[in-house]
Amino acid sequence: MRLSLVPAVMLATALAAARAGAHVAPSVDSNNRYLKLTPLGDRVRLAYTVFYGDVPGAGMRRTIDANRDGAIDDAESQAFGDRIATEIAAALEITVDGARQPVAWSQVIVGMGTPQTAAGTFSIDLVAWLCLASPRGKHAVLLRDRLALARPGETEVKVEDSPGVTVDRARIGAADDPSYDYKLVGPAGPLADDGLDLQFTAAATSVVASDAACQGAAASRALPPGVIVGVAAVIAFALAGAGSLVMRRRRAAAGSSRRPSADR
Repeated sequence: MRLSLVPAVMLATALAAARAGAHVAPSVDSNNRYLKLTPLGDRVRLAYTVFYGDVPGAGMRRTIDANRDGAIDDAESQAFGDRIATEIAAALEITVDGARQPVAWSQVIVGMGTPQTAAGTFSIDLVAWLCLASPRGKHAVLLRDRLALARPGETEVKVEDSPGVTVDRARIGAADDPSYDYKLVGPAGPLADDGLDLQFTAAATSVVASDAACQGAAASRALPPGVIVGVAAVIAFALAGAGSLVMRRRRAAAGSSRRPSADR
């Protein structure tokens, strides 16, 4: 039984409010990245932020301004955000409960601050839901980030608690921080090589969202491939039989319509 039903949109809004207390900040001449994982009852929320510094941000703004009018409109910023989101998703290698899971961003928000190309720092905020094979219980997530960020500054990886969830393990390589807050400088070598090893237990009081974002994924992963193939074969056989029956009825109807009636 689901004890807590929270729509994913409301959940994302509530969790995003926690960003104000995080260490997310721009730099002057480097680009910073911040990852936050929040395990829930049926999924893990992944928030990924890239903060472009003043100097590299000013250079990137000129490339984002496609029509060279000195200002970045919504279409231009979104095109940039979609391109970067695709690059980050391709650089992330994530396994959930031993199964590789592709990243599909539910939110891509580019925060320009000002649309002027003469400005500097700006950010891109991404959110994805990593679905668990089954709700609640013990789960394991391994995340590697191989994004080659230009002019890399600091990388922060944080695992955030949520109601009803106990973090059993959250470490990057040999580093084991009891606060589950890791800070790296420069290229994220350990995060790319060893990755973040997250293990947690979701109790009966943990949050399970009422949306369908993870329900279909969990159901498909719960069925073995042989069962899926068998069910598909049964459905195909049933449809073929139904089609044959319809054709026989149509031929019978056509034959009766050609017989002379008894009134003639």
